Amino acid sequence: MTTLMTLDEYLRPDPNLRPPRPCPEFIPHPLPSLASREMSLHSAVSVHGYLPINGRKVWYESMLERCCGVLARLRLDVVSIAEQPPAIEYVDDDGRRRPHVFDFKFDTTTLGRVLMAVKPSDRVVKSGVDRIVELTREQLSPSVADGVGLFTEEALSVVDLFNADAVNMATRDPCPEDDAVLDKVLRKLKGEITIGELAESSKLGGCGFDAVVRAIDARKLRLVEYGQLDLDAVVVRPSKKD
Repeated sequence: MTTLMTLDEYLRPDPNLRPPRPCPEFIPHPLPSLASREMSLHSAVSVHGYLPINGRKVWYESMLERCCGVLARLRLDVVSIAEQPPAIEYVDDDGRRRPHVFDFKFDTTTLGRVLMAVKPSDRVVKSGVDRIVELTREQLSPSVADGVGLFTEEALSVVDLFNADAVNMATRDPCPEDDAVLDKVLRKLKGEITIGELAESSKLGGCGFDAVVRAIDARKLRLVEYGQLDLDAVVVRPSKKD
C-alpha cells in the first residue's frame, strides 16, 4: 500500500544529511606542478585534471594516469611524485638519438628514482613504448634515474581498483573539520584497529570512513596487510621506521 507524502514532509530536511558547509573565505592554492611542460585541461578523448599530493599539483591526462598516481601515493616507499619530468634521450634501433618524456618520476626509498610510462595495454605495441622502455632501461644514466617501468591496466588488481576508488571518493571533497576530529582520536590510538572500529570511535557517523581513508592517504595511518580499504581492514599508526 502506497502512503502519500505531504508537501511539508517532502520538503523537510533529511536528518541523515549534514547542513551545507560554509565556504571558507580563503582556500590555499596547491603548490605548482613539477611538470616539465604546461598541461592542458582540454581534451575530446580523455580526462584531464590534477591531484593534490603533498600539497602540490600532480597533473594527469587519462584515468589510467590518475589511477597510477593515486596508487603511488598510497605506497609507503614513495617519497615524491612528479609528472611529465624533463625529457631523456635514448638511442633507437636505427642508431638515432630520440627524446622521450615519461609520464611520472617517482622518488622511492626502496627502488630509488623510477621513471614510469603509463599506457593502455592495447596501445603498448602500436605506440612502441615497450621498446622505448627497454632501450631506456639499458641506456639510462644513474645520474638521471635508477629504473624504468611501464604501467598498464593489466598491472591493476581488484584490490588496487577498489582502493583507488575509495581514495578518490574520500578526497574529492576535503573536510578538514572531520580530519581534525579524527586526529584527536589518533593521538590516543595504541596498537592495531580496524577501519570500522576507528570510524565508529570518531563519532562522525557515515563520514567517519572517509576521514580514516584520508588519514591513510596522508600517511597518518597504514594498512597492516595489503588489502581493500574496507571496514574490516586493520590499520596502525606508522612507526618512525615506516
